[in-house]
Amino acid sequence: MSSYLIAFILTVILEFAILWIFVRQKPQKLLLYTFLINLATHPPALYLYQNLWPNLIAIELIIFLVESILLMLLLGIKYRKALLLSFIANLITAIISLLFFI
Repeated sequence: MSSYLIAFILTVILEFAILWIFVRQKPQKLLLYTFLINLATHPPALYLYQNLWPNLIAIELIIFLVESILLMLLLGIKYRKALLLSFIANLITAIISLLFFI
């Protein structure tokens, strides 16, 4: 299995677990939303980092903001909570990515 696929699956699992701790909605729906959000943000982030703009902090900031908006819209939560969830989820997955994949 490619390292990208492992990183993507790990990201989805970790972010799902973090969201599940704070947002107790149907787990299947929450997992689907986590997958879709990461499908929309993970590939472009990796492409940007590897090919156009190798600034991990700036890319993570953009992803954090995009994912917070998607969380707000999909989960029907307040933007403030979506920002916090997105921050926590992306901070944890970024740290793990740095430790294992970069």
